[in-house]
Amino acid sequence: MNFSAEKFDIISIHGMSVPCFIGIHRHERHERQTLLVDVDLYLKTAQAGDDASLVRSVDYSRVYGEIRFLLEACHFRLLETAAQALCAYLLADPPADREQARVEAVRLQLRKPSALKSEAIPGLTVLRTRDDIRIGLEVNGFGKVDLVHESTDCGVYRLRIPAGGHIPAHYHEQMAEAEMALSDGLLLQGKPLAAGLAHFWPHSFVHRYDNPTDTERTILCVNRPAFIPSDEIPAPEAPLTEPPAHLKIRFF
Repeated sequence: MNFSAEKFDIISIHGMSVPCFIGIHRHERHERQTLLVDVDLYLKTAQAGDDASLVRSVDYSRVYGEIRFLLEACHFRLLETAAQALCAYLLADPPADREQARVEAVRLQLRKPSALKSEAIPGLTVLRTRDDIRIGLEVNGFGKVDLVHESTDCGVYRLRIPAGGHIPAHYHEQMAEAEMALSDGLLLQGKPLAAGLAHFWPHSFVHRYDNPTDTERTILCVNRPAFIPSDEIPAPEAPLTEPPAHLKIRFF
């Protein structure tokens, strides 16, 4: 892509302050610190203006929530890794259950105000276009998986459950897993799951998703470490336990 910024409109989300685990030092692996985030999304919004339709643009409240979820779940060690994963996610084609304009480029700034004892603020600024990312695709037993990012820190995936499909009951003993529905319509443990509601699964907690709708539905999933096939452990389909409140966080 021969990127020319002046050809695009910019949707900005500046001043995000996200408490998360980020860094390589011991205390950074055990204590949250504030990460300051500014993001500019380059896209074309003229049709949204003509149609007065948000599906021709980007819902910045959802983008804000998705960035917060990824930073909370991924426990990145380097700003560079965090930037690469976030940009890949933001530049990926919109999923079937999220009608929106395509983002052509992302400018992202990450800063750690407490990293140098508040004497100075280190940061990283990157510009990525769609040509800079590669999203893999895996077809498996329940549907499809978009491989957004994999590193030594974590894996970021979009789980695509087809209409009428399901992810069978399963649990994990090695991976930490966090999952967030990107649209309404899914069932978790047989009950409706709202878009933007994330679950941070402890080891051995059995969970199952069903898609009773006529549209492919998407779950944003983070595994730490990146996905281990042998740790996708099948479980009996019943009974399924209602997730307690402390496992849930709403991001939009």
